[in-house]
Amino acid sequence: MAGVKPQKLTVSKVKARLLNTAQSSLYRLTLVIPDAVRRRVGLNNFDYDNINLLCCEAALPGSSLTTHEVNNDYHGITEKMAYRRMYDETIGLTFYVDRNYKVIELIEGWMNYITGVNNISSSKGAYVGYRMAYPSTYKENIFLTKFEKDHFTRDYNYYSNSLEGSSTTFRTSLDYTFVKAFPLSLTSMPVSYDGSEVLKCNVSFNFIRYVMERNSNLVSEGAVSFSSGIPINGTLSTNSRNVNVSGNRIETWRDVENEPSGFTDRFGNERF
Repeated sequence: MAGVKPQKLTVSKVKARLLNTAQSSLYRLTLVIPDAVRRRVGLNNFDYDNINLLCCEAALPGSSLTTHEVNNDYHGITEKMAYRRMYDETIGLTFYVDRNYKVIELIEGWMNYITGVNNISSSKGAYVGYRMAYPSTYKENIFLTKFEKDHFTRDYNYYSNSLEGSSTTFRTSLDYTFVKAFPLSLTSMPVSYDGSEVLKCNVSFNFIRYVMERNSNLVSEGAVSFSSGIPINGTLSTNSRNVNVSGNRIETWRDVENEPSGFTDRFGNERF
């Protein structure tokens, strides 16, 4: 196949293609805490959910292919043949530390269970012995979901002079599963009398491999749902809010923030 010939693109097409990009600040971490660690730490479900929300930085994992060289199968040619896929060994997570230090309590408690620290007081002595826990009791899958800010927003369609919510809007997300993960290291957290900043906790989790799945979900709950397709006095009543349709333009929160969406309808207006 020959190279693609240059073609003329309108501004609206360029915007629709280039501005419809994924944002790095929209994701959700889910730490699944092993039952044995839960019993040791003693936090409740609200604390665990809050810790997941406090994850302020993560990294989507990577992998590489290990190859070997094949020489002289073809004259003067050296080829590489893949024979194994190598996964990253760790994922780095950064958490905001809450006022009650429950993030630190969870990670320290998890690592204490792994190393068999049952009595904190006895660990203050000069001589301490360790008996490590069995791996199946402290390893668990953790999950990272990457989505976009329109994930819970339903598209709209024009039907002659009416405006109706689309019932077939699908939003795409990436679901990463880190198999058999556990905290491998907890980095130091410096404190000083300098200008105050939010205290952060950096943790590295080891895992066996990761699995990436691309999912498309039908938007239903929490979406923009139009109860009527007939504008009344320039305003279309909806179940959740009023949308101004005067001048064939939909004014939404994007208009307030002056943020381009990258989508345009048949009238050339931006879509939210």
